[in-house]
Amino acid sequence: MIKPVPAKARIGRFFRLILPAAIILVCGFLVFLGFLVNRVIHPGAVPEPVNPSSYLMTSLDVHWTANDGFQMTGWWIPGLPSRPGILLVPGLGMGKSDALSLALLLHQDGFNVLVYDVRGSGTSPQIASSLGLQDTDDMLAALRYVKSRRDLDVKRLGIWGVDVGARAALQASAAFPEVRAIAADGAYERVLDMVDVRVRETFGLQNRLLELGCRQAFRIMHIGAISLLNKRLDLDALSDRSILCIVGENRKDLGRLTNAIYLRLRPQKEITTLRTSRIRTMSGEELRDYDRQVATFFHLNLPDADRHM
Repeated sequence: MIKPVPAKARIGRFFRLILPAAIILVCGFLVFLGFLVNRVIHPGAVPEPVNPSSYLMTSLDVHWTANDGFQMTGWWIPGLPSRPGILLVPGLGMGKSDALSLALLLHQDGFNVLVYDVRGSGTSPQIASSLGLQDTDDMLAALRYVKSRRDLDVKRLGIWGVDVGARAALQASAAFPEVRAIAADGAYERVLDMVDVRVRETFGLQNRLLELGCRQAFRIMHIGAISLLNKRLDLDALSDRSILCIVGENRKDLGRLTNAIYLRLRPQKEITTLRTSRIRTMSGEELRDYDRQVATFFHLNLPDADRHM
């Protein structure tokens, strides 16, 4: 007669067999999520096929230090001393050269222009992107650098930014009243919203479970700033600024998030929908139309000194 195995022993045997496999499975899933998030925050280096001299613009290679000690670099393209300065900040996975066609139009209008890469982007990224968590402080450091110069009108500044740069532009401007005009292409409010967008754009799929997992992995990576990951923008502080929201049909997820921001903004706002928001491969008539609309926005909202008076 077979002696029955006590229930306690059966449960113990079950856990000895299943628990290690469950632990291995969970660890494997966490490693997989870590791999995905690593891809999301490291879009990779991009070539820089042109520089300001390619557009017959004089420029200086400049550098400044962010609050956390990160060394930032950019191109300073001087304009007229009486004209404002404008920051051009291409998005994640782009490079400074992607903003030069726009810089040319602004330079021809006399504007002083500073172009720089966001973290995790450019020809040789030295650090991962935080998807907006640290980019506001970076932009504030860039604004302080521009304000320290004496060859422009530092009381009236403008910012053009794409995705990460667009969010930073809205948030930094709330604390920097000298910024009078903002062109935000593909802006979003919460850092975690950009995790979802980047997962969809990087891997070409939409899976809610996968997005939630990547959000949790991103939270773990930034555990010290977890309270900031869902922080909304202080849009009330921008009620006296001129703001252009740009929605691209090629980035529908960011378009919805930008529309939500637009609805929360107070007057002195406008929105435009284009077939293509700014991307690395933009060219032809789409690029020319895009640049004309943004340059016209700054021309109208940052007039020269005589018109301003």
